[in-house]
Amino acid sequence: MNLIVKKLNVRVYSFLLLSSYLLFSYYAFNGWWYSSIGTLLIVFFSYLIWRKKFPDVTGLRLSLTTVIKTLVVAIIIVCCSILIIKYVGSKNGINIQYSGLRNYYHDVFYILNEEIIFGAIAIYLLTNRYKLTPLLASTVLAIAFAMVHFVFYKWVFLETGTIRPVTLTVLFMVGFVRNNLIINYRHIGYSWALHFGWMAIMFGSNPYRADTGAGLTEPEKFNVFLGSYEMLVISFILATGSFLQLLRTGKTKKV
Repeated sequence: MNLIVKKLNVRVYSFLLLSSYLLFSYYAFNGWWYSSIGTLLIVFFSYLIWRKKFPDVTGLRLSLTTVIKTLVVAIIIVCCSILIIKYVGSKNGINIQYSGLRNYYHDVFYILNEEIIFGAIAIYLLTNRYKLTPLLASTVLAIAFAMVHFVFYKWVFLETGTIRPVTLTVLFMVGFVRNNLIINYRHIGYSWALHFGWMAIMFGSNPYRADTGAGLTEPEKFNVFLGSYEMLVISFILATGSFLQLLRTGKTKKV
């Protein structure tokens, strides 16, 4: 009887965990602070599901040193992102208007939520419950990461559009890099830094066309910036480097 109750509780908590992510990570309620509420709920329900294991499952076992390194990496990537996005934007007649702190605050936590749910937890389930090798789990999640963007922007989101093949390729490679960072370091810190450092500039800011002043739709942002050939080269180099790191650490065949 206790086992049945425990399994039922896990299913309920899992449903609440996923619901918290979907409802509070984005602008479903139009509150810039809601993504941080989502983080608190995700951590709470993760603890109820995995108890003492939850810092490892969620990738949140972070030392003070790791947190400091993560913040430094995030700052470096933000600076690099500004340079790349401004360069690509200038080639396409697009200017960047930086927005308020509320947008960046929202980005910190919605990206953190994505890294926990679709990064650390997803990798944990694929490698521990479904016995996929870390390399295969990383590849499967990277493919899913790219395809979800295509499907949702094609048919689900309010701002619809077609994500181009080059953009999908970059999305796959970036997802592969982020997954490998989580696998190699056993936390989401550096993956979050990479994700936040780019998205805070591309999505947290407001790119607009210099000739008309019209803002870019979300699919256009992906295609113009992430789908640029500069990002294709950069993401290929990063993906290759992260794969070689998996080989060196022997994590291609076992957790």
